[in-house]
Amino acid sequence: MKNADEARESGVSRGVDRTARYVLDIIPESAGPRRATARGSVIHSVRGPGSQTFLAVEHSAGIVLRPGRKFRASLGSDRITEYDAPVGCLIINPAGVDSTFAWSQTRENAVVSISPEALSELAAHESDRADVELAPPAFGTVDLRALNIAQMITAELTGTLPPNELYLDSLLTVFGVHLLRTYTSRSRPAVSPKGGLSAVGARRVREYLDENFARKVMVAELASVAGVSPNHFIARFASTFGMPPHRYLINLRLDFAEKLLVDGGLAIAEVAYLAGFSDQSHLATTMKKYRGRTPTMTGYAPGRN
Repeated sequence: MKNADEARESGVSRGVDRTARYVLDIIPESAGPRRATARGSVIHSVRGPGSQTFLAVEHSAGIVLRPGRKFRASLGSDRITEYDAPVGCLIINPAGVDSTFAWSQTRENAVVSISPEALSELAAHESDRADVELAPPAFGTVDLRALNIAQMITAELTGTLPPNELYLDSLLTVFGVHLLRTYTSRSRPAVSPKGGLSAVGARRVREYLDENFARKVMVAELASVAGVSPNHFIARFASTFGMPPHRYLINLRLDFAEKLLVDGGLAIAEVAYLAGFSDQSHLATTMKKYRGRTPTMTGYAPGRN
């Protein structure tokens, strides 16, 4: 019996390494106790002032357990946002979206990550659809249900007894279902739209983004411009333009930045700001990632004009 238990535990751990390793790696061991489960991982983290930038491999969420002020964060191509974080503040970082976080005081939170495969599996049970896309709430949003689950996770991780992995995986499952019901376009079962945006809707969205790409643009406002439901907008947009809205927005910002750089009349930092990036470093990182070159490799010649 003991050998069977050890073999089973070893097998689960190996599976976990493939699905939950990245969150365990990017948050240092000194931050606090953590546990990997079959669906993802959970961590109770206490960290001094610092910053972090990473590309999410899993869906991850941070729930604030100690209030803080003047946090700075961005998701995807959005500009840096400064906000206060009360207890229960929830930050969602969908898989495949790069993020930047900075905090100037000790930060305590619970971190929950769940693999895309596991969330899709839960979605299939929830609404018979496995294709889900998380819609992160605005920075500073408080979610008391998420806080309640995070507190139970923290109590299990910091208790006197060794954490029960099965219990933690159950809490992670409950958290995943909460995400599906609250922060996805599949919150209510609906018939998936066929095709893309109408010709008129596509033209309006294109013109709207051409005029507003340098600022943060919300899915809800684009859906309103297109005249479709926010629940259906992302799928329709991708069908029409061949990419999700955030990628289309990045391309617009980079096209504009490259034009300004070639003109040579502005410093790179000014170009970054005008194109909708938080700073010169953000522009350089994004350009390198999506265009394979840096601002100085675009023919930039300061003072040309």
